[in-house]
Amino acid sequence: MASDNSQDDTVPIAPQGGGVDFDLDGGTRTVLQPLNSALRDPPATPTANHVALPSGYVLHEYTIEAVLGAGGFGITYLARDANLQCQVAIKEYLPNDLAIRATGQTVLPRTEAEHHEYRLGLDRFLAETRVLAGFRHHNIVRVNRFFEANQTAYMVMDYERGKPLRDWLASHGTVDEATLKRMFLPLLDGLEIVHRAGVVHRDIKPANIYVRDGDGSLVLLDFGAARQTTGVASKSLTSIITPGYAPFEQYHTRGAQGPWTDLYALAGVLYWLVTGQKPLEAPSRVKDDTMPPAMVAGAGRFGHAFLAAIDWALTVDDDARPRSVTEFRSVLMGEMPVPTSLDLGAAFVEATPRYKAGGLGLPGIAVAGAIAVSIGGLAYFALSGSSTPVPPIAEVAEPAVPSSKPQAPPRAVAQSREKAAAGGVAAGSPAAILLFDIIPPGEQAEVTIDGRKVGTAPPLREYKVAPGKHKIEIHGRKPPNVYYYWVNLEPNEKKKLWAKFANE
Repeated sequence: MASDNSQDDTVPIAPQGGGVDFDLDGGTRTVLQPLNSALRDPPATPTANHVALPSGYVLHEYTIEAVLGAGGFGITYLARDANLQCQVAIKEYLPNDLAIRATGQTVLPRTEAEHHEYRLGLDRFLAETRVLAGFRHHNIVRVNRFFEANQTAYMVMDYERGKPLRDWLASHGTVDEATLKRMFLPLLDGLEIVHRAGVVHRDIKPANIYVRDGDGSLVLLDFGAARQTTGVASKSLTSIITPGYAPFEQYHTRGAQGPWTDLYALAGVLYWLVTGQKPLEAPSRVKDDTMPPAMVAGAGRFGHAFLAAIDWALTVDDDARPRSVTEFRSVLMGEMPVPTSLDLGAAFVEATPRYKAGGLGLPGIAVAGAIAVSIGGLAYFALSGSSTPVPPIAEVAEPAVPSSKPQAPPRAVAQSREKAAAGGVAAGSPAAILLFDIIPPGEQAEVTIDGRKVGTAPPLREYKVAPGKHKIEIHGRKPPNVYYYWVNLEPNEKKKLWAKFANE
């Protein structure tokens, strides 16, 4: 089948040799059928999945050959395209908690009461497919067409050989940091494209990451993974959870999901590769987190920044995670400061910005509407507010010529600095401290706290505020121009806020 082994951009991929068991959709056991010469001719007996279309069934110009996988949201088939004489993968919308296979292969809602939810999910499956069809990236599964038949819908994808990441790992043993970066950085690039389209995968796990046989590149599969078919509670809720890789916000219907959701799962995969252990389930980490940090488990074998980025993205609190692929990748590569809160023994917590002007993946993402639409495992998230960069601030450097104004005596300057450090907190009152780190060195930025300008950093390095919630803005002259932080401070807490601007 050399003609089917081309290095196209996408998959589903079946393993060579015997079938492989693995978990899908939080507990469903699925066997991938072996890909061998017998599949050139349809088997005489139907597939083992009695709900699936039988081998030999003709669906438009495609002939079903085998079942590749089945989950709570649908079934994926290996099929042959009669026109192009090549193999393809076809995903059928068939949510097993809402629909049944009726006479003549027609798919129907289980009950009349479930008709509306089934139809809503079908419409969203089609909408998802349209979005996926627009992605053209080597590390993201490619969708070529879709159509409706049997009162349901079908998504046609490229097919090529490979193996699940865990099977690849079993044959290669441990991997080093350079290998992981070589494999995962292109996948991050593809995921960033998905997020820019307002889509969240929501089921990233080792079983959904395949390694191509040809070039060893990764490809992210199963954008149609089981998920709620509505924005409210659904019987299929549990089918979207993959313990260890699903973040806490996926365990309840009000969890705000966005790029940070996928980054948690992807960091979970990296944690597994680094430590050899699957991450603990997110709910068990909420009250008492006993999971060893990657910085401890991988110390001495992987770089500090690489491990810190993994721990950062695996933070249980979604507000404390990287908000975009760009942020995560920058820390992973050591290009941005490592979040100090992850540094063992750190005396203060480093915050992360919720939104950066011009940064599509940094919220800006509407929390209340982040999951208003859910399409077969994908989430669509909306951007709130404007991403227009803030106009450059005025120059703040000292003038080159002497000022005609009298210079303040040294003591007055010192008192001024003390006042800035004291902030607006009365003497003797409980206080928290904000620390400012402006990058690159020599760059200056104007700092606003709760709508009031408090100074320029540097020279402003720290500022005292009352405990509680505060909104901080750091405005610079160069892209991305502005960082926003929302913080909730405890008495005596120190929190570091960084802002990195273009080094032109």
